[in-house]
Amino acid sequence: MLLSLRSGIDTEIGWALDRLCRLCDNEQFVLKAIPGLIDALFEWPEWYAREGYKERSEASLIFSPDPRRERQRRHALESLFILRNAALNDPNAQELGSHPRTRPLILAILHNLEFDIEENVELLLHTCEILQAIASTVILRSSAHANNLLTPLHNISHQSSNRSLIIASLTALTLIFSNPPNTVHLTESSQAVQASIRFLPLFVDKPLIEACLNYLYVHLSHPAMAKAFLLQPEMPSTLKLLVSLLISEQIEETVMIDVGGPVYTAPALTGATTRDHELTKDELDTLLEQGEPQRCYDWYACFVVAYVSCNVTFNYLPG
Repeated sequence: MLLSLRSGIDTEIGWALDRLCRLCDNEQFVLKAIPGLIDALFEWPEWYAREGYKERSEASLIFSPDPRRERQRRHALESLFILRNAALNDPNAQELGSHPRTRPLILAILHNLEFDIEENVELLLHTCEILQAIASTVILRSSAHANNLLTPLHNISHQSSNRSLIIASLTALTLIFSNPPNTVHLTESSQAVQASIRFLPLFVDKPLIEACLNYLYVHLSHPAMAKAFLLQPEMPSTLKLLVSLLISEQIEETVMIDVGGPVYTAPALTGATTRDHELTKDELDTLLEQGEPQRCYDWYACFVVAYVSCNVTFNYLPG
C-alpha cells in the first residue's frame, strides 16, 4: 500500500487509499507499524491546501469538474479521512500530535479553504476532528500562535451555516481550552461565545446544544471570563434560556394524590328485632264503634303506644 501511494499512478493510489479506508476503522490499525505511511498520507491533503483549492473555477460550478482534478481532490479527501479515523485510536493520536507536518497541514486547511463552499466542508470537518484528537498536545505558547489557530475556528462557529462544522469547531475549541495553559488566550468578545448563546434556544438539537454548553462551561470556568460575562447585557436572557433548558429536560412523573377525606360507613344493624302489633279484642271493638276522623286519631295513638312499649333496639349514626 505504501509503495502504491508513492508510485504516482492514479489507479494504484486509488487502490491503496480504498484499502486503507477499510483498514483504518480498527483499533489494531497503528500508523507507526508502517514506517513512512503518515508522510505518504500527508502529501495529497498538503497539495490541496496549497494549490488544489485554487483550481476551482467558475465553470466548475456549472459544468462537470475536470476528471483529473476531481481524482486528486478525492485522493486528498480519502487521505484526510484515513488520518481522521486513525486518530481516534490513542497511539495514533499521539503519533500525529508529535509529527512535525500535522499542525502546518491543519493551519493551511483552516486558513486557505473557505468554509462556505460545499466541496470544502468535508475536508474542514475531517481537519477539525483530527484537531480534536490531538488537542491535548496543543499548547498555544504565544498570542500570534494562538490567533493563527483559534481565529478560523471562531469564524467557522460564528459565521458558518453548516451544523456539522459548527459542532466540530466548538468541540475543537472546547478541547483546546480544556488544557489549562491555553486559557490565557480566552477573550471576552469571543465569537464562539456569541455563537453558543445564539444556538441555545434550539432545545431539540441535542448534539448542537451539548457542544454549545460544553464550550460555555469551559469559557465561564475561567474567573476573569465569568466576571466579564456577568457584566454583559445578554447575561439575563442567557440565564433564562439555561433555566428553560433545565426545565425542558426534567423527567415528568405521574403522582397520584388522594384529595378525599376519611370515609365513614354506617354499621350494619345487628340484634334489632321488629314485631308486628296485633290489636286486642277490646281495642278493636272500641275502634269499630267510633266514627271518622276520631277513629283515625285513636288508631294512631294506639299504634304509637304499642310501638314504644315493644322491645326494639335503636342504632344511632354519627350526626
